Amino acid sequence: MNVLTIGDKRLGAALLDMGLLEDEELQRALEQHREVGGTLSDVIVELGLLSERRIAQAIEETFGVPLVELASLEIPPEIKALVPAEKAKTLEAIPFALEGGSLRVALMNPLDNLVLEELEDITGQIIEPYQTTRSSFNYALAKNYPELGLQVPEAPKSTSESEMRLGDLLVEKGFVDRDTLEQALVQQEKTGELLGRILVQSGAITESQLFQVLAERAGIEFRERVDDLELQMEIAALLLRADALRYQAVPVRQDGTQVLVVLSDVRHVEAIRAAIARPVRFVLTLPKSWEALFAKAYPEKSRLGEALVQEGKIGREALQEALSVQRRMGKIRPLGEVLVELGYITQEDVEDALNKQRQGGKKLEDTLVQSGKIKPEMLAKSLSAQLGYPYIDPVETPPDPSVITLVPESTVRRYTIFPHHLENGSTLVVLMKDPRNILAVDDLKMITRKEILPAVSTEAAITKLIERFYGGSGEIDELAKEFEKKRQAREEVADTSALDDNAVVKLVNTIIREAFLQDASDIHIEPRQTDLLVRIRVDGSLREYMKLPKGAGPALASRVKIMANLDIAERRLPQDGRVRYRDRSIDLDLRLSTLPTVYGEKIVMRLLRRASEIPEIEGLGFATGVFQRFTDVIAKPYGIFLITGPTGSGKSFTTFSILKRIATPDKNTTTIEDPVEYEIPGINQTQVNPVAGLTFARALRSFLRQDPDIIMVGEIRDSETAKIATEAALTGHLVIATLHTNDAAGAVTRLDEMGVESFNISASLIGVLAQRLVRRVCENCKQEVVPDPDVLRRLELRESDIKGKVLYKGTGCERCNGTGYKGRAAIHELMVVDDDVRHAIVAGKTATEIKEIARKGGMATLREDGITKAFQGITTLEEVMAKTNE
Repeated sequence: MNVLTIGDKRLGAALLDMGLLEDEELQRALEQHREVGGTLSDVIVELGLLSERRIAQAIEETFGVPLVELASLEIPPEIKALVPAEKAKTLEAIPFALEGGSLRVALMNPLDNLVLEELEDITGQIIEPYQTTRSSFNYALAKNYPELGLQVPEAPKSTSESEMRLGDLLVEKGFVDRDTLEQALVQQEKTGELLGRILVQSGAITESQLFQVLAERAGIEFRERVDDLELQMEIAALLLRADALRYQAVPVRQDGTQVLVVLSDVRHVEAIRAAIARPVRFVLTLPKSWEALFAKAYPEKSRLGEALVQEGKIGREALQEALSVQRRMGKIRPLGEVLVELGYITQEDVEDALNKQRQGGKKLEDTLVQSGKIKPEMLAKSLSAQLGYPYIDPVETPPDPSVITLVPESTVRRYTIFPHHLENGSTLVVLMKDPRNILAVDDLKMITRKEILPAVSTEAAITKLIERFYGGSGEIDELAKEFEKKRQAREEVADTSALDDNAVVKLVNTIIREAFLQDASDIHIEPRQTDLLVRIRVDGSLREYMKLPKGAGPALASRVKIMANLDIAERRLPQDGRVRYRDRSIDLDLRLSTLPTVYGEKIVMRLLRRASEIPEIEGLGFATGVFQRFTDVIAKPYGIFLITGPTGSGKSFTTFSILKRIATPDKNTTTIEDPVEYEIPGINQTQVNPVAGLTFARALRSFLRQDPDIIMVGEIRDSETAKIATEAALTGHLVIATLHTNDAAGAVTRLDEMGVESFNISASLIGVLAQRLVRRVCENCKQEVVPDPDVLRRLELRESDIKGKVLYKGTGCERCNGTGYKGRAAIHELMVVDDDVRHAIVAGKTATEIKEIARKGGMATLREDGITKAFQGITTLEEVMAKTNE
């Protein structure tokens, strides 16, 4: 769907206010704009509602932007060089004079401030906007920017000659007398209105009479009604819906060798001939009759294919061929039906996802994955079953490296596909997220000159293969040798050699890329006495990745600081920052931290998942009973809800998943973070800035004057923040905050130690969620095991506790790098503050006593939840024991 620019909105409002357009006419123009794109003024002119000249007059009267006859100007080379050719074409803007300290620019949309701001950035000049007509702009663009390769059209002509000819025909037919025509021509000259529109609106002629004359002038047949014409849908498909709307034309049927096309606008006959590429016979009809025919011929709104054509991504011929193939494929079973049939989800899950899909506009499959109902692997297998294509897991079935060269990197990245192997020497098997992408398949056929067999795989697996085989990361050993070779030169010269810059950038990019490919959460670059150690944290455990010469440390530290806009000269103090890292198909948010050590600066980079990847709360892994209590707590209108756990326990992820659910458009949601980790649309996010004096406490005080509904505090670190957060919860706000404690009950003690009175804690606290992350058993190599008696003893589990239960452990495989674990899951301890817990808090009970009271009320401890998930095959008892302490 095409979106209105700011300028389009301003123009529409002005034309409505001036009475130049009726509300119904404007809505019609807006509907067409949504489908065919372009500027709103273009659409209004195409529909015959107003002339270009009348719109220009309206803009000048309302906004004071003058009209310039661009086609008649000779633009100096130095002036037009200020705006590059491609930008002139994209922004529809041509500079023509530099006077009085400002650059005069002729624009097709002079009311769009975003275009003006971009022009100021490009030229470094103050922009004085002028408007021009479409024909004048097209002529001037082709003439002044020959590098674009556009054919220079004929110079624009005045429309008065054409209007005079129309008037003469109306007089000849006896539809209007000469005096009435002269009066209309005078009005047309003053206002720029279309002559036919003036005569119809004044009642001098009927719309039918006008169109009869227009048809005669164009030499085509006129019919007032066309509902009796037989409509052949395969003939209507000769024009894409967007083109039919743009040209006001519908191909109706094949009459012998000719295609009968019904029009409501005679200006586009040549464009229609070119688009249909067959002999054509035209019939002109009234707009209302044409609209009814159009609705019958094109019942569906514009789809993805037509959007791609509008964006120039594919040609009309390719889309027509693809639509033809799609029609031959017939009906495919709905994906939801296949998922239910395979047993991955229930029908209720599908209904829930469809409801969310309608609200958010996403595909059903994306909604299901994000809500945690299915895993991406399940989705891929379901698509495979739905469409009849094979499913390939590239870990279990690695690709054949010899076929990689058959497909260029640009094609692979454009469509997110990967060539896997050849079958029978002539058929290339290609991994695709969605094998229904006929355009990608057609491109591959042309490029490889082979038959293409799509195979389904997950998008994440395909992306990693692309980065692994097409990433061009270079050999780490070669980079290390380059640093070593230049180390002495750097010691002798004070400034770092410029020749090192590319190597440093390449090395940092390689480290980040490899961390991404291995699903790492953190990168540690640690200077030591004799070398530089790089480690990555995968599934919660640090692994050694590579060693570099010690001399590489300062260069790497400087590169990381530059990425995060930190002070490269400051090496004595710690620094923190954040950066958006983009490298081809990799798009990450990184949180960066530097720390001075005795051997140099240590660097830690945390790889953050994109905000769009944060799942719904259903995907956080709560046990069934816990999940219901959790949703009840976060649905409360006010109070403070705490999420506790050590660093790296997923507190931020859970916090933003909660906000994603409760921060609805009707709520004012504000956060204070250090730093901002996930940028969430629709939420006001603030970052702590101690240098400027913006602390958690100071930000919280300001929030309370901003009429908030929901406040999120990144971390309660001091007594002042704790007290203000508690007061905010007591005064009718919902506060979500994180805290560092070992368990849920410990949060009460921690607040008490920070100076919050017990009665305020009991009155404001609505719940505490403690959580840890445990490693998941690798699904690829998991096997049933007999529990270790020592582990059972330390977990205080008896034989009767494990009777009838099954435990699993990973044996180690290529997918999990021999660890037996792949991925992580959360274990939870949710303490809901009910009356019993509230009385215990007021009575000053210890954390241990409060915990026991909460357990009697139904709370499962971290260890109990972990053991339950071990019996479910999610993790192991060893992991639970390592991550919990009871």
